[in-house]
Amino acid sequence: MSRRELSNWDKFKSFFKPRSGIVRWLMIVGGALLCFFILASSVLVYADSQHHGEMFPSTAVLGVDITGMSKEEAITAITEDAVKPLMAPLTIEFRGKQWVLNPAELGLQIDVQKLVDRAYGMGWNNSVVERIFRRAFNQPKDINIGLEYSTSRDVIVQKLNGIAAEITRDVKDASLDFNNQTGVLKMHPSQEGILMDVDASLVAVEQGLVSENRVVQPVVSVTKPATSSDDVKTVIVIDIMGNSLKWYNQDSLVKTYSVATGQPKYPTPLGKYYVIRKEANPVWINPNVEWSKTMPPRIDPGLDNPLGVRALVTSAAGGTVLIHGTANLTPGLYSHGCIRMANSAVMELFDNASVGTPVFIWTSKPVPPPPASQGPVVGPENPGLGAGQTQQPGQ
Repeated sequence: MSRRELSNWDKFKSFFKPRSGIVRWLMIVGGALLCFFILASSVLVYADSQHHGEMFPSTAVLGVDITGMSKEEAITAITEDAVKPLMAPLTIEFRGKQWVLNPAELGLQIDVQKLVDRAYGMGWNNSVVERIFRRAFNQPKDINIGLEYSTSRDVIVQKLNGIAAEITRDVKDASLDFNNQTGVLKMHPSQEGILMDVDASLVAVEQGLVSENRVVQPVVSVTKPATSSDDVKTVIVIDIMGNSLKWYNQDSLVKTYSVATGQPKYPTPLGKYYVIRKEANPVWINPNVEWSKTMPPRIDPGLDNPLGVRALVTSAAGGTVLIHGTANLTPGLYSHGCIRMANSAVMELFDNASVGTPVFIWTSKPVPPPPASQGPVVGPENPGLGAGQTQQPGQ
């Protein structure tokens, strides 16, 4: 019977009873594969549905692996492992002083629920085919959600302004105060200028709030003083009527020497001055004044030199007032304006003084006027300092 002579039902059945054995087997295999695919798909779909509500494989939020967890479990784990440490106190530290801040008071908020929902959606808001494929072939999506947070900047700035008020200070140069009535020397130490940058410190604090390091350094600028305390070393104080020269290290007394100062007619000037030149083994050149008329035109360095073995030139009276040595010191008012010291003493002072050393000259009681027979006060005379072994500033 030909196919045309078969009924429709018989025609349909004939598809399942092919005359060729090869076709029959192909149909059997195809049918088996189709059944297997349908069964496997059903199993995978069922397996996927069984994981519904769980975090997709290879999912992390804030560095916490929450694979396989429910949302509630994930929130708990993230809060405990990642958020709780960030709510620990934050310390601002500057030069040994500390200010402790509470992150909650600074408005630090981390919406863990939102982050977990996002991570869950990135795993499950894909087609079932993609989810089945990834599970079947162990190809996780690697979901990694980073930190998102908010703070109250106004509160942080308010806190930082308070800290800045404690940190900020003006630069101050080292200075010396000398009381001309009592002879008391007071050193005022230098101070660095410090200015805290609140805006830059705000950034540092916000970064610190979400960092494992709970110590933050504020951002500051430091201005160095023009004259630091270390720049002030030797200080010289001369008491005319006390016949003394005191050597100070800043305002700490090191040593006191006996000296001779100017006669009433040639008084040593009072005031604050500086060492402007140093002469080791000075040469004396006759200044051709009354007291030197009988002396030679020049005296080379040596013990017989009127200026001794060392001379410190001060800025007093235009550089005519020296602190110099002498072979035969008699304390009192005997010089023509200079300060005389024993040679051994002036050598010690010379080694510790430098160009720029402050010199305070005062008197503990009034200097008597010159006798009427000597005429009026003249002031310091030219001491006759020649060109010797001059030492420059810093020596």
